Amino acid sequence: MSQTRIVIFEDELLLANDLKRQIMSLGYDVSAMFGKAEEGLAYLEKIENKEEFPEVILMDVSLAGTMTGIEAAEIITYRYHCGVVFLSGVNQPEVYERCFKDHPRAFLLKPFDISQAIFTIRLAKYLNDLEIQLQQYQLKSQ
Repeated sequence: MSQTRIVIFEDELLLANDLKRQIMSLGYDVSAMFGKAEEGLAYLEKIENKEEFPEVILMDVSLAGTMTGIEAAEIITYRYHCGVVFLSGVNQPEVYERCFKDHPRAFLLKPFDISQAIFTIRLAKYLNDLEIQLQQYQLKSQ
């Protein structure tokens, strides 16, 4: 398996560290973790080499700082080609509706187990790769 590059946006430090440890133990590359959307967006903005950009972003709906995970996902979806997976401990339809407008690849409801998280990461990467291939095909067809 090639190492899927992942960035975690999660303000619960224990959850973020545990998730990172478990994901990395299964061969995934967690390149960074952020508790604030602003810090994570600044990190993504500085990445110059396309090969280093994350393929999947695990995004908590609520983050520390002034910007929510939903707002950050909107920016990421608009600017970059990577799959966003929302994480939330809130099981409310209003939250889902706000998240869906950003075209997430998946949604994980906390608490989740690592098997569920890995399946979701794989699904997000697969869907993102399909979208990129479709965009490339459409460009060639024009």
